Amino acid sequence: MHPFLFERRMNCMRRFFFVVAVLGLASLFGACEPAASNNAANKPANAANNSANTAAKPAADAAAIETEIKKLVSDMAANMTKNDADAFDKNTTDNYMFVGPNGAVATKADRLKSMKSGDTKYESVAYDEVGVRSNPEGTGAIVISRATVKGVNMGQKVDGQYRVTQVWRKSDGAWKLVHTQTTPITGGTTTPPSNTAASNSTGSSAATGNSNK
Repeated sequence: MHPFLFERRMNCMRRFFFVVAVLGLASLFGACEPAASNNAANKPANAANNSANTAAKPAADAAAIETEIKKLVSDMAANMTKNDADAFDKNTTDNYMFVGPNGAVATKADRLKSMKSGDTKYESVAYDEVGVRSNPEGTGAIVISRATVKGVNMGQKVDGQYRVTQVWRKSDGAWKLVHTQTTPITGGTTTPPSNTAASNSTGSSAATGNSNK
């Protein structure tokens, strides 16, 4: 074949492959463009959904919870002085745990048995210095208070003052006590305000409530 004809044929083939390549790239970008457009169009909707999902829910009314919990603690003092095992059973969770002044751990069943047998029996109970801290969701609260107690707990005399820590949980619209821990206060005691006290001799007839220690 004449060199001129060979060169001309090669140029034609080069143009052909160039055109094929250009058309192939055009079709590739054309296929990707709708997906990119769809992704761009979906971004506002996705952003809105993410914002809705991650937006913080309104915090629970901490002041209202504090008032409610303090009422429960006050009711607890009344029920303890009446040694009301039924109130204790109703207002504690099934997995309730109690850590006594001597460090002994008792389950809910242990506490109920002790109250019904008389091994746990209080003559008077008073709570003051009650502080409440609830979680933002309004489903849990920690209470730290001071208890002035006279009586017997799990067979041991417990006259004195104690720093009491309680964990409360709200389930199905009702607050229940999950955990109690008591620590003796040493270095002298003081008399709590009279309106926080409950005793068998002076306050049991007037006291009403729905919880127990």
